[in-house]
Amino acid sequence: MTEGPAESELDSLLSKRLLFVTGKGGVGKTTVAASLAWLASSRHLRTLLCQVDAKGDLQRMFGHGHIGFQPERLRQNLWAMTMDTEAALQEYLKIYLRMPIMPRLGPLAKAFDFVANAAPGVREILVVGKLCWEVREDHYDIIVVDSAASGHVVSQLASPKGVGELFKVGLVSDQTTWMSQILSDPKRSGVCLVSTAEETPVQESIELAEDLENQTDISLALVVANRVFPSVFSKTEGEIFEWLDSNDQRGVIEKAVGKGWDGLVEAADLWSSISSMNKRYVQRLRSEVAGSVPLVEVSEVISVPAGFGLINEVAESIEAGLS
Repeated sequence: MTEGPAESELDSLLSKRLLFVTGKGGVGKTTVAASLAWLASSRHLRTLLCQVDAKGDLQRMFGHGHIGFQPERLRQNLWAMTMDTEAALQEYLKIYLRMPIMPRLGPLAKAFDFVANAAPGVREILVVGKLCWEVREDHYDIIVVDSAASGHVVSQLASPKGVGELFKVGLVSDQTTWMSQILSDPKRSGVCLVSTAEETPVQESIELAEDLENQTDISLALVVANRVFPSVFSKTEGEIFEWLDSNDQRGVIEKAVGKGWDGLVEAADLWSSISSMNKRYVQRLRSEVAGSVPLVEVSEVISVPAGFGLINEVAESIEAGLS
């Protein structure tokens, strides 16, 4: 029997139902999340992009107005929403306890806040529970989550396990069980860890990967080294540039192009220095974080402003790196 073509790393990634994108603040995780969702929708997958932080940047990136708890259609096959724990609690009460939607939860909200503050994971499970419910209801082919930054995402992803240990029987126990089944299934769920190729973000990524492995049941699915400076010259071009900048040639070059040569040399040296540093930290990400998991390098994009252009540029880089 003839086997079909092997599944690409991109096909494998986009076949998941729930993909959490996280990383240290400032590394570009929102851009990567938006780009992954854009890429999925371009492949005709019904895609939900969810930002966990209500102060997130998706509205500006997509040039869209307010994005609330109810999904907004951004384009064909792509919807976006902003997580809201109070709205998620309202939805939970309506679905499971048949309680009507109320303008304000009032005393119930205060009671929930009391329980949430007393029992770790209760507030977080509303976030994860809403997303897992969308997976179970099969409303979308894939959900891409612009998750909390590295300092908070572990507690969110560990919440079904933690709450399940608090409630051994009953409705809550049953629900945390199926949530955990979704999160622990590497074919359905995964984490995309985003980092820039610099010392502090890479070190935090190493620690985050360890925490995810030790404290949650979800698998690492992708590592993105973002805003990497590519080599400014090929090996041959570098040798030619060094020769042109040598003492023997500097006078000739300056006579031909003027004093601007010094600025060009300084810029090239700075770029090369950053590029070399990036290469070292990408290798560290590859060996200490990714392992057998795919790692994609996304080059620094200088000439494209934030928005559709940047989203498309990053999406193309990810697609090329995984195809």
